[in-house]
Amino acid sequence: MNGLSDADLDELLRRDFAGPIADDGFAARVSGALPPRPRQRAWLIPAAAVAGGLLTWLTVLPSPLLQQAAREWLAGSIGPTSGTVLALLLGLGLLGCAWALEEEA
Repeated sequence: MNGLSDADLDELLRRDFAGPIADDGFAARVSGALPPRPRQRAWLIPAAAVAGGLLTWLTVLPSPLLQQAAREWLAGSIGPTSGTVLALLLGLGLLGCAWALEEEA
C-alpha cells in the first residue's frame, strides 16, 4: 500500500482536474440518442410483498407449529410454541426493515 487515504486520493484527483474534456458535443448526442428510462412502477413492490405474504401464509397454513400457536393464542395463553412463532415473526420483520434501510442507503 502507498499510505494514501481516500481523502488524500480525492484531494489529489481534484487538484489535478482541469475540468471536463471537450468532446464537441459527443456526450450530449449520445445522451440524446439513448432511449428514455422506463417509468418506475410504484405499485409493483407492495403488490409483490402482498403476493409473497399470501403465498407464504398458504404454505405454512397446514404446519402443526402454526396450528398449535393459533390454539394457544385463541386460548389466551402464550406458550413455548406461541413464543417461538412470535420471535420468528419479530426477527423476520426486523430483518426486512434492516434490509429495506440498507437498500435505500
